[in-house]
Amino acid sequence: MERRYVLRAAAAAIAAFAFGGSTEGLPSSASAQQLTPVTVRLAFNYNGHRSPYLLGKDKGFYAEEGLDVQVLEGKGVTSSMQLVASKQDTFAIVDPPSLMLGVAQGMPLRTVVQLYQRSPNAVTSWASANISKPADLVGKTVATLQGDTTTTMLYALLARNGIDAGKVRIVASDGGTRNQTFLAKRAEAITGFTNDSYLSLRATVNEPLAVFPYSDFGIDTMGDGVVAHSDTIRTNPKLVAGFVRATLRAYRHAIEHPEESIQSLMKVAPTLKPDVEVAKLKATGPLLESADTKQHGVGYSSKEKWQAAQELMLQFGGLSKKVDDVSVLYTNEFLPKK
Repeated sequence: MERRYVLRAAAAAIAAFAFGGSTEGLPSSASAQQLTPVTVRLAFNYNGHRSPYLLGKDKGFYAEEGLDVQVLEGKGVTSSMQLVASKQDTFAIVDPPSLMLGVAQGMPLRTVVQLYQRSPNAVTSWASANISKPADLVGKTVATLQGDTTTTMLYALLARNGIDAGKVRIVASDGGTRNQTFLAKRAEAITGFTNDSYLSLRATVNEPLAVFPYSDFGIDTMGDGVVAHSDTIRTNPKLVAGFVRATLRAYRHAIEHPEESIQSLMKVAPTLKPDVEVAKLKATGPLLESADTKQHGVGYSSKEKWQAAQELMLQFGGLSKKVDDVSVLYTNEFLPKK
């Protein structure tokens, strides 16, 4: 009952703030127009919690904004950022910590809509390992993904909670090796997302798992946002605004109709298990909500949250360059007005 309420609330929030509670006033069909080619690059493979982009394409939401959108798989968030920074892609799905590291390296990127208000980063473990908090990782092996935010912020999680990372065996590898290390029980725990890898693993294994999100222990740096090149934002704000509107509309529809969104996903990834991917999408709804979105709408960037995320990255996450005004990292100008 509670979950259904949360999902309905998230959907209502998107509808209310993205469309004033209705779809009146949305752009008319662009079928008679020449659509502008646009790409959006995921961090990794197609999956349930990012299926709204595919749904938005299938439903014609992007086309109604004059956009012909290609939703492309990625090879890691750093690679996705580099493709946008070099203008090979138009947009990418990037979390704030990764964006901060990319900007510090000179990538001219900025978040144009901040979807996940809370981070889904989490540690999943075998229930038999009795891991329910960061301190329980001492003396244990954790399988992680090389160069991924979940790995970077694992070190932050340990440091924030006063745990010597040297007392935790952190094994970083590629995605396939990470999973096999855990499934073969060469690791007691594995990093991932509450709305992705945890649910996949739960559907795969035949024994109980435990999970705790980093955000429960002081490390909450938000999650999925959409970034664009600063030149695109400056020279083509209409394109960016249209993409943001259509994306918010797609998330609203996906949360209200998760099975339909997963149907769009299955067209491009037919080997996935629909019920697992539906569960991932349903677990995403609550991540979109916060006190800020109740006031300003889904996709809003809070300066206070960005400042807190930067402080965490400077202290624990390997960020070496501080920006004096974090608002250079994001903009709320493309969010639909209430």
